[in-house]
Amino acid sequence: MNTKPQKIRVTPEMIINDMGIERVPNFFCEFDNDGDPLYGVEGQRPQVHPRHDHWWVGKTDLAFTVDLGAIYQITNMYIYNDYDEYKPEQDKADYGVRKVKVKMGTPFSWEYDEELAPKEREWTGFETSHETQYINFSFNNNQAPSEILIYGYEVAPSPEVIPEKKEHKFKDLSEFVGMNAFVNDGNDILRAVSYIREYHPWIWSCTPDLEKTTISFSPSFAGPWDFDDFYRKTHEFGIDVCPVLSTHQKRCPKDGTCDSTDPKNYMSYATMLFQFVARYGSNKSIDPSLIQVGEGQEPKIGLGYLKSVEPLNEPDGTWLGRDPYFSPFELAAFLSMCYDGHEGMYKNVGVKQADPNFKMSMSGGAGLNSNYIRAMAFWCKYNRKDKRLPFDAINAHCYCGKKLDEDGIAKLVDINIEDRGDQGASVWMGVSPEEGDIIGRFDSIRDFRDRYYPDMEIWLTEFGWDTNQSWKTTNSSHAYADFTGRQVQGIWLVREYLLLSSIGVEKAAMYMSRDCGPEETAVGKYGSCGLIRFPIEIDATNVIQGNKKDSFYYVYTLKETLKDTRFDCELPAPENVKIFKYVTAEGKAKYAVWCITSVGMKADVELEVGEGEFTLVELANEKYNGKRSDIEVKDGKVIVPASESPVFIVQK
Repeated sequence: MNTKPQKIRVTPEMIINDMGIERVPNFFCEFDNDGDPLYGVEGQRPQVHPRHDHWWVGKTDLAFTVDLGAIYQITNMYIYNDYDEYKPEQDKADYGVRKVKVKMGTPFSWEYDEELAPKEREWTGFETSHETQYINFSFNNNQAPSEILIYGYEVAPSPEVIPEKKEHKFKDLSEFVGMNAFVNDGNDILRAVSYIREYHPWIWSCTPDLEKTTISFSPSFAGPWDFDDFYRKTHEFGIDVCPVLSTHQKRCPKDGTCDSTDPKNYMSYATMLFQFVARYGSNKSIDPSLIQVGEGQEPKIGLGYLKSVEPLNEPDGTWLGRDPYFSPFELAAFLSMCYDGHEGMYKNVGVKQADPNFKMSMSGGAGLNSNYIRAMAFWCKYNRKDKRLPFDAINAHCYCGKKLDEDGIAKLVDINIEDRGDQGASVWMGVSPEEGDIIGRFDSIRDFRDRYYPDMEIWLTEFGWDTNQSWKTTNSSHAYADFTGRQVQGIWLVREYLLLSSIGVEKAAMYMSRDCGPEETAVGKYGSCGLIRFPIEIDATNVIQGNKKDSFYYVYTLKETLKDTRFDCELPAPENVKIFKYVTAEGKAKYAVWCITSVGMKADVELEVGEGEFTLVELANEKYNGKRSDIEVKDGKVIVPASESPVFIVQK
């Protein structure tokens, strides 16, 4: 065994980020240029690299854990402290590294815990002597060092084995095509999809109360809505509704100073979830004495109207500040309480204690962030006896777009994450799901799921494009070639549904059912992303009628075409063409064919379908089931008139 201390290279894959939003790898990004201070080899002066994008993040404490991947004898650490010179008119607390806390050993019960005080603008070395796989660093963000070096040598392999990937079985698409919608959307609007993510702020049902959570359902606590009637109606329609019980309250309703990584401090929300699921789930054996309803409300148990629920919307969003932001460890603690009362430690709270068969998804993440999910799993590994993530589906949002800077250089972005309303000289716009690489964006999440949770579902519960054509509309589906902006929105929505189905995403919900205002003036983001445009006739309880966009009919047609199928395979196709095959339970085939470009491409594509009769289904405005016509089969083949608007070849 070589026992001479060597610099240990730390890569992004080795970092568990407690806060979830920092560019933590920047503390280790100059490995090859740092020299070798332990042995007196001078390198370049380390740079101070960006660590965060939001002002409040820079004022928080920062913590992260390095997983070395093996057991190491740690011998030395070097920290370089580089910061601007203090100016009297500025806050002195914003300058300098006062203390860096270093912990080693078993996560969350560290055996080694020291505070280090690096000097200014030089490598400061510290001798240590501890065998560990994990090293945790924490410090105030405004006083963070610019570079960190770790020295040691490997003494044993890690006892933890990275599992091999397992195949995830594809499910049928009967509840796949979804949208974000509301309790007062009209019946005709709701039927466009087979799955609804229903926006439902917590305060619509109750006032949070730690001692006793009572809920008003019929009518609701805030507003005239009758949720018993809404969930009964959608259940009868065959629509799977998943309420997202959102709130922008502080992380810990109890008080602002409680431990936000202690599950018990989320008792109020988890109690509300228990009551919600007890009423609308399918478990009829709940003790009636546990039911808490508001004055004048009829207590009910096991109505069977719902099968899933989602707690909170985008709790990892940074734009509202620290109070509503959940770090990965905080969200893991919150979800552990919501899922099963932190493994039954607290009774009569959480989803699974109300109905063991009821599904709870992860809170819909603001972006596709596998590192955030890894950090939640890290917390669960050391804070839950089952060591598992406390939810049944990974859930996230993603909006495909690009940003053009003042020089015209384009960068692909997730508009939901990167556009926060300050455009400057840049131009933002939506792009097709193929150009936005929606499949590739799921690679790391799918890899994590297939290795550690092969039976867990993946949901994408927000995606979409605006139809307002102003260049100030950052997520616009701009018109091109012979397509209008409304047609492009519908075409891209259908193409994204198809792409998501091909990688086994179980639920996909476009955003959203209706525009927020008149399409012509809804400039910005998400103001004109609906399937329905204004004006909309609304009475006190129900959206009665709307002006349906092309996208309404396109999505409706997709839902009707694929609802009895599952994805089978992708077939060989000419360049820039996709051909997906779907099969019914009876073995009948359905094919989706389209050009993946956004330039007006058209192509006659030969498709081998075998014997039988087939129908060509084209997306069309004001056609609930598309424009349908027979297609000639010759020698087991058909010639498909493909364009950037998907068509379906359906076996009769």
